[in-house]
Amino acid sequence: MKIYELSKQKNIRDLGGLTGQDGKTIKYGRLFRGGAIYKMNQEDEIILKSLHITDIIDFRSKEEFLNHPEIQLEGVTYHNLPTFKEKKKSETDRMEDGNLLWFIDEGNDGYNHLKRTYADLIDTKEGQNAYRNFFKLLMQEDKVFYFHCSQGKDRAGIAAYLIESALGVSSIDIEQDYLLSNIAMEKRLDTLVEMVKDKPFYNPMYHQSLLDVFSAKKEYLYEAIDLLNNKYGGVISYLENVLNVDIKAFQKLYLE
Repeated sequence: MKIYELSKQKNIRDLGGLTGQDGKTIKYGRLFRGGAIYKMNQEDEIILKSLHITDIIDFRSKEEFLNHPEIQLEGVTYHNLPTFKEKKKSETDRMEDGNLLWFIDEGNDGYNHLKRTYADLIDTKEGQNAYRNFFKLLMQEDKVFYFHCSQGKDRAGIAAYLIESALGVSSIDIEQDYLLSNIAMEKRLDTLVEMVKDKPFYNPMYHQSLLDVFSAKKEYLYEAIDLLNNKYGGVISYLENVLNVDIKAFQKLYLE
């Protein structure tokens, strides 16, 4: 698996090379995961052009897109598939004051908030619709997809988990891929702490929640997996019966 670092986005990687069903490997240069690309220099542009991306799939909300519009790459088709309900205006206003963890005001903490988030990605109508349409797009031949959310960790992380499960990647390799986001998140966390450490809402609880929200933790992924097993009969059943994925056809497209 190859990792690409842009000046403002450190969490881009090719799923190619992971071992899947029957010892076959995921094709290189077809499926890239990462975070939003809304700032780019000349070197970044050279790297992105070298990936030959044809389609960008953005799991962010419309509000997130408006705040940080996606870079428009020539010849690339953009798809917005939000995984959550649009936030109320009051929630959006609170997020814009620099308090990234606005939900703490409601008695929540980052760790449990993220666990609920992962369950919602699997279990809500919005999450299921987004991932169902995601797999419909992926069934096109001769395409190169870059799928992302804001940081490339959670919404894109679940998308990668579903892809890799469909392709027969082992649970150990799936977990390792998921946790790779922490390499990029360490750099992001340093920036975030500097940005908010002098704010009136900054306190030990906020600091810990910041670490929890901007980290990839096995417990978050397990929250989704437990829900899949207990409610949907496992990830393969979920892929086939909820997301309508033709597993064999999907494997034919992306394994070699």
